[in-house]
Amino acid sequence: MNVLYVEDNKINAMVMDKMLSKSNSNVIIAENGSQALKVVKEKTLDLILVDINLGLNQMDGCELLQRFRKLDILNSIPVFAVTAYAMPGDEQRFIDLGFDKYFSKPVNFDKLLAVISAIGVS
Repeated sequence: MNVLYVEDNKINAMVMDKMLSKSNSNVIIAENGSQALKVVKEKTLDLILVDINLGLNQMDGCELLQRFRKLDILNSIPVFAVTAYAMPGDEQRFIDLGFDKYFSKPVNFDKLLAVISAIGVS
C-alpha cells in the first residue's frame, strides 16, 4: 500500500512512517502542500493522511484537501485528517469539509490500521 503523509513535523512524520511500515506500507512524506501536490501527480497512491496545520505561511490541510479533490485521479483515494485539533466538534468539522476520516494526535495506530483494513485499503 502506498501512503502519502503530509506533515511538517519531522518527528511526527518519522513515527507515522515507522508505524505504517510495520504493516508493509510504503510511506511517502511530504512536508508541505506544494510537495504533496507534486507527489500525487507522480505516484500511485492508496491513501493520503494530512495534518491540518502545515506551518506558518503554508497552505493548511483543508486547502490542500480542496486542491486534491479538484484532481480527478484523487476522487477515489481516501484522505484522512490527522491533527492536533481535538476539541468537541472538530471531528465533524473536518468530515464536513470533505475528509473521509479523522484521527486526533497522538494517533491510536491500532484504530488507524483497523480503519484502513475495514475500508479495504491495502
